[in-house]
This record gives sequence, C-alpha cells and structure tokens, in this order.
Amino acid sequence: MHIHNVDLHYHAGQERAEGVSLSDHLQHARLTGRRLIGITDHLGLYLNARKPGRHYEASVDGLRAYRAELDALKPEFPDLKLYFAPEIGPGQDLDAMPDSVVSMSDFFIGEVAFPGMDAAENTDALIERLVAYRMFSDATNREIFLAHPFRSAVNLRLIKRDAEPWVSAMEPRWDGDFTVEEIGAFYMLDLDAIAAAAVQHGIPLEVNGNTQYRIRCSNIPAPLQMLWRACAYFRDRGVELVPGSDQHGFTAGIGRVGGGVPADCFNALHLTVDHIGILQRLRNGRHGM
Repeated sequence: MHIHNVDLHYHAGQERAEGVSLSDHLQHARLTGRRLIGITDHLGLYLNARKPGRHYEASVDGLRAYRAELDALKPEFPDLKLYFAPEIGPGQDLDAMPDSVVSMSDFFIGEVAFPGMDAAENTDALIERLVAYRMFSDATNREIFLAHPFRSAVNLRLIKRDAEPWVSAMEPRWDGDFTVEEIGAFYMLDLDAIAAAAVQHGIPLEVNGNTQYRIRCSNIPAPLQMLWRACAYFRDRGVELVPGSDQHGFTAGIGRVGGGVPADCFNALHLTVDHIGILQRLRNGRHGM
C-alpha cells in the first residue's frame, strides 16, 4: 500500500454537493486509488447546528444515520477499509461530547484555530488544544490526530485577504533551505514548541492536502517549500505525521473532480505507510473499533 492509498480525512456527509450520494463518494475514492479511508464530517453540522442539515438531520441522530448508511454500503466496497472519523471543531466542548458520538466513532480528527497573527498566542492555542485532545483520547479510548496545523496561517497569509507585498516577493528555494525561524515567522508558530508538545503527548499531526492545494493556488512557491521543510523538521523531531486530503469539493458534475492526498510531500520526506503509526494502532484495536 502506498501513501496515496491512505486518506484519513475524507469529507462525505453534510457538505456533499446536491445530487451526489455517499455511494458516489465511495466510488470516487475507489477510482482515485484510495483504499483505507477516514470518512468524516464536521461535528458542528450535527451538534448545536445553526442550520438544517443538507443530507442528514442536524442532530446526533443525523450523525448516527450517516454512520448507518456507511455501514450499509460497506458490502458494496469490500476492497475499501472504511473508518468513521468525525471532525471536532476548535470550539467544541470536549467534556460535553455525547457518549453516543464516541461509541459510533472509530477515531476522531481534531481542529485548531489561531486567535490572530501573534506567533506566541497561536502556539499556545495550538498546544492547549493538543493537550486537550490527548486527554480526550485517553478518556474515550479513541485515536485522534491534529488536522491541518498550518491552515489558519495559510488562510491569513494567502486566502482570506490579499498577500502582503513581502509575501508576493518571496524568492523560491527549490532545495527547501529555509530556517526554522523563517518558517515560524511566516506561519506564525513556534515549531520547536509544537514538535515537543506533539511528541510528549503522542498526538500525530496531519499533512493536509487541502492546505497544500490552497498554497498552490496562490502561485507563490515559497510557502509550500516552507511547509514541506516544516514537515521534515517535525519528522526529524519524532512527530508522527498522517496523510489526509481533507476533500470537500468532490462533485460528479464537472468531471468527477476532488482533492488529493499529498503523496508527493510524503515521498519527499521518505515516509511510507509503514511510518503511519495510527494505522497499526487501529488495526490492533487500540483507540478504535
């Protein structure tokens, strides 16, 4: 099995396009080489949801219906290993997580959000959430990884507002020869502190395909080169890295297009499926079903 066969972050629930079924999503996964998949949806679309659900009731019962439909489809896709892995929002009260949500979940994906542009505050917020996820994992006997740790910075630097002139003018370095300090300044994070906390608390960090897609859309090579270098730094510090496409946009209407797993990044890091420890733990029944 190769990295592109493993997608631990594959949205296929409330955010599906109209007229696209869960079966369509699984068929797309099969046709695009995915074999081991974490089927997810944002828990905020079910718990304390502000609007009705598109495909399922916006409630725990709706989440249960999503899981039940996935289970019913499994016999049609015997070549796929399918896990149910809800995504916990950055503001979700972990202590208030319903037991029924835990019991229907194979593992969890945990989000974090930056409070702003200050690296110290962002680092503290990320580590605080990372520690909370460790406690949640221990309490629920479910695996969890930290999703898209660089997403907030990418949004702030490149997506939600115009790139500043110094960002647009950044020179590419095709050998990835950026210092940890340069990377931390751009991504507004203390990489040393995050790596140490991730290792101490045993929480994997995701190499997120959608984050890398957003950077590629900016047409500025340096941020992606820095992100790959940051992943290499985490790897060298002993952080476990996991692959996920974070696909949201699959539609059957424009050529069956969807997001991808960042397999090229893992290849550059010399990481294979054998390095993804969470897979072995799930196979062994630890923090999973």
